[in-house]
Amino acid sequence: MNLKAVMFDMDGVIFNSMPLHAKAWVKAFAEVGVDFTEYQVYLNEGRTGADTIDEQFVKFFGRHSTPDEQQEIYRIKSGFFRQMPAPGLIDNITDVVRFLADSGIARTIVTGSGESSTLDRVERIFGPMFSRELMVTARDVKHGKPNPEPYLMGLRKLGVQPGEAVVVENAPLGVKAGRAAGVFTIAVNTGILSRSDLEAAGANLVLDNMLQLKDTLAEMIGKNENDKIKPDTN
Repeated sequence: MNLKAVMFDMDGVIFNSMPLHAKAWVKAFAEVGVDFTEYQVYLNEGRTGADTIDEQFVKFFGRHSTPDEQQEIYRIKSGFFRQMPAPGLIDNITDVVRFLADSGIARTIVTGSGESSTLDRVERIFGPMFSRELMVTARDVKHGKPNPEPYLMGLRKLGVQPGEAVVVENAPLGVKAGRAAGVFTIAVNTGILSRSDLEAAGANLVLDNMLQLKDTLAEMIGKNENDKIKPDTN
């Protein structure tokens, strides 16, 4: 592989935010009488909020949700999310991103989230290592994951071909989206999902943590053993 770019999901890959999103979604759906578990939130990660809400309306009420209902439930969910503490970073992700930047590999974030507060934190923490102009969010696409549109847009923004990129995901729908876009897709299992959920979604490779990811990327671009990072000490 002539690796030129890496596209990262955000929640569960950059930020350890999925536990917070899970609690917020469960509480928001409870407001309208929908029983939604935290495990289901992880399985649905990557969908746009509108798609997630609409799917549950069809399941529970036998009809599609209206745009007003989608906006109101997502407003409630976002309100719960913003009441929670700011999520921390996934362990060692900063070292992975810095390694890619130092190696001249292009980077972007492709997320089903539309939370501006979280996207702003990316800019504050990572600075020039991520460009806001290259990011793909829920506001940029008509079809969220597992549709390939988000990652296809990421490829276009980066100016690379599918065979020149890698997708880093933590959720089955994101894995499906990456594979559907024709991109080598690595799943890092940072959450509560079973490893088999990610394998069944079609991940080319399933890893346990970001240290393994960095080593894998180093092999792809020909870095040697001396370049491997050590675990965070703080």
